[in-house]
Amino acid sequence: MSMPNEAAPDGPPRLVVAEEAWEDVRPTAAILRVALAADRFFSDRAVLEKAEELRRLVTSLGARGIPADAVSLEGATLDVSSGLFTRSSSVTYRVRILVKDVERVADVIDAVAESKRATLSGVEWDYRSASRAPSPILGECAARALAKAQALAAALSVKVVRIRSVREEELSDRGPVHSHLPYGGAQPAAMRSRSSVASELGGLELAPTKKIGVRVHLECDLAEGPGA
Repeated sequence: MSMPNEAAPDGPPRLVVAEEAWEDVRPTAAILRVALAADRFFSDRAVLEKAEELRRLVTSLGARGIPADAVSLEGATLDVSSGLFTRSSSVTYRVRILVKDVERVADVIDAVAESKRATLSGVEWDYRSASRAPSPILGECAARALAKAQALAAALSVKVVRIRSVREEELSDRGPVHSHLPYGGAQPAAMRSRSSVASELGGLELAPTKKIGVRVHLECDLAEGPGA
């Protein structure tokens, strides 16, 4: 994209150009959401310690290097059913597990699969740290924008004499990436009998890549003369 600008009353003519570049990045963290069935409902902050099923899951994750503070409770659904002579209740806890190292996602899935009452609802991949990291595409994009401005100036028999302003714009092709993986308490017994989900997934790229980009806007002052 490029467009010549009208000059200010006493200023030189200007040229505005833009270039963009894209690259594939891998996530740096992940959020796993788990539905965990339990027999008793607790509403206080100590639910992770009081609910036996939750406590077992936290212990299993800890054995795999996932700290207890990575586990939090997002909510719970209470199900009460009444029969002719009996009344029963159950609860499903919605658990959030933050994994700061995506290489440990398979270990977390392994812990979830180990629990007969837990089901993995989905995985949300976090690309924010990757998008904030320095990237070579920014310099490449700026160089292409300057080359475009100089080529356009030369075609118009003028030259670029000064860079007036540069503006960077971050681009993303989509929102958060989610994965739905069929592992949890509902899986077939044959699947659960294998050594571990982590070993089954070994070597697989669980984390999908995401395209992020940058657009550089360049505003230049022009002057008469051969192209620069």
